[in-house]
Amino acid sequence: MVSSLYNEALSSLESGGIEDASFEADVIFEEVFGRDFKLKLLTGQLDRKETEAEAMSIHTMLHRRLSGEPLQYIVGRWDFYRSEFSVGEGVLIPRQDTETLVESAYKLVKDIPSPKIIDLCSGTGCIAITLSELLPDSEVHAVEFYDDAYSYLEKNIAEHGNCVIPHKLDVLDESSAGQFTGFDLITCNPPYLTSEDMQGLQKEVTHEPETALYGGNDGLDFYRAIPTIWKSSLSPGGYIAFEIGASQGEAVKSILKSAGYQDVRIIRDLCGKDRTVIAKIF
Repeated sequence: MVSSLYNEALSSLESGGIEDASFEADVIFEEVFGRDFKLKLLTGQLDRKETEAEAMSIHTMLHRRLSGEPLQYIVGRWDFYRSEFSVGEGVLIPRQDTETLVESAYKLVKDIPSPKIIDLCSGTGCIAITLSELLPDSEVHAVEFYDDAYSYLEKNIAEHGNCVIPHKLDVLDESSAGQFTGFDLITCNPPYLTSEDMQGLQKEVTHEPETALYGGNDGLDFYRAIPTIWKSSLSPGGYIAFEIGASQGEAVKSILKSAGYQDVRIIRDLCGKDRTVIAKIF
């Protein structure tokens, strides 16, 4: 019976040390039986024996999850802000933490007519695409260097029917920044994990690309480089907004001040942790 298969799957996930086993079991079964799986189960619409194909799909996903593969990669998509983004091997999974960056960035430019925005280290494009949807009159560009991530950037732009302009460039190359001028806002969720952080990653996170995670020995390599390299891409009065690790606020604030930025502020997320640093160039 489908209900028995569900209970077996839930038990397997719990035994495998999956933290939110009930939620993950629901997501896996929704992939096979539809988004209304739980309702169908409760109302008796699935009071039957699962088919061989259904059982095979469930067992395959369970095996992948219990081997440590992220649930997001298994289902091939994940929610961010008010939308859904395609994800898979080679691209960083969108996280709720990054919504703080989006909300902060939106507030900075919402009153600017037709703002020009560029998102660096864009990955799935979740930041760029969300800002484009929140600001319909904006011009939004997204920069990503790595092939796998860039393919997801292009895919998500297409799936959202979005007008974000993708660029396959290295954000640490001065010639890349030299192609862009007159922007009101730069956003970036750079790699910011330290060497120590990388040694203690959860098993699931080790499946994500190291290039999207590792920010150098102290995690600050990209924060040191980007404000200087990309400063000339901003219009006078333009802003830069970074996502940061919870312990990096003061260090990033100091870097931005040293690079000539003013009105540098740290913004906390809903959990009260430092999550975003914003600054202005005059």
